Amino acid sequence: EARRLRKVMGGGMRQAGYLAAAGLYALEHHRWRLQEDHRHAQLLAEKLVTCSYVKEIRPVETNIVIFSVEGSAPDRIEQWKQNGILAVALGPDLIRFVTHLDVSTEMLKHVCSNL
Repeated sequence: EARRLRKVMGGGMRQAGYLAAAGLYALEHHRWRLQEDHRHAQLLAEKLVTCSYVKEIRPVETNIVIFSVEGSAPDRIEQWKQNGILAVALGPDLIRFVTHLDVSTEMLKHVCSNL
């Protein structure tokens, strides 16, 4: 069981040090960005509340916004993709947005105006 859990958590990866180095770099050089990313996620959630096709938004505690939609999540994501908006389907009606270092305030405004 321990070996299975280790692999689930990425412990079976070769060269895992590269991923660890990226994480350490982010903590040392971009920690200040976390507040902005979390604020962007909150703003995104506030906009999603106004969308008629959104059924439920899970509590936003970090830079991740997970919500369910009426209809098909993959279809909705494909529509957004045509406008340059990327998201991930977590299920047939569940979608995830993530804000991060490469998501600017201007990009967030574009997303909010095209939802």
